[in-house]
Amino acid sequence: MPSDGLFNVLIVLTRALVRLGPKSRSELLNACGAELDGVDPKHLSQSLTRWTELGLFAVDDGVIALREPYRSLLGRNADIAEARLPKVAREIALAPDNNARFWEAEENRSADFSRGLSWILAQDVYALDTSSHQRVATLESTQVADDAKRMLQNDTRWNGLRTWMLYLGFARGGAQVTIDPTDAVRDMLPSIFGRDESLPAPIFVERAATALPVLDGGAYRLKIEEVLKDSNWTRPSEGHLSTAFSRAIQRLDREGLIAAEKKSDSEEGIMLTGVDQRPWRGMTHIRRIQAKKGK
Repeated sequence: MPSDGLFNVLIVLTRALVRLGPKSRSELLNACGAELDGVDPKHLSQSLTRWTELGLFAVDDGVIALREPYRSLLGRNADIAEARLPKVAREIALAPDNNARFWEAEENRSADFSRGLSWILAQDVYALDTSSHQRVATLESTQVADDAKRMLQNDTRWNGLRTWMLYLGFARGGAQVTIDPTDAVRDMLPSIFGRDESLPAPIFVERAATALPVLDGGAYRLKIEEVLKDSNWTRPSEGHLSTAFSRAIQRLDREGLIAAEKKSDSEEGIMLTGVDQRPWRGMTHIRRIQAKKGK
């Protein structure tokens, strides 16, 4: 929600702390332009308050600083920190501590975002119309019977989800966004593979769901799927991935970051799902391709 802060304001706050180091609240806000004409100090204050609650910022004796381990992850260069911030913010937003009150309407930290994102990633991304809140809300109302568990009941919530999906790597485009978690999955490839060069495809999916619990099989995704009516939502068959996750795997394969392989018809694998819910491509293993030195 806008009252929880804006991602561009989060960038400004983070850059200021990277460049200037720990500051008092008033010093930090003024360094970010709180007293300048054309700057709404409310947005600065709201973003700072929310992301302090979520755990990016720490307050010690009235002094605000980037909390570890995020300060080390972001580094000491403001431009580099800005490039790394979506990954850090994504990790924080999806952290279990910030989603403990998953179905509660108040004081749920980032659970609103996780619920909405889990729902939209479960849709058929080739049929989904994201051109307006009305169209999205109408679809949600057919799938979620309990009004209290609907996530996008007004356009403010939809606009917030749309904006943060784009910034955190789960969508691309403009007014009519394209649901696509490729950027988010790409960022998590080191965590998914660890020291392994190749993984059985089901293990890759399992690890991806641990790293990004809004994807197929993830903890938040499963909570959402429990409340969707099968009469108005197509549940993927066993071993078949959603269209959103399928799109990400196919794009990463085409980028040359991973190689999807089918080593044996007898081994358990996964099937990507394409347009009109048609089986797209089967695979038993997914191999990580390391970038060559100098690239």
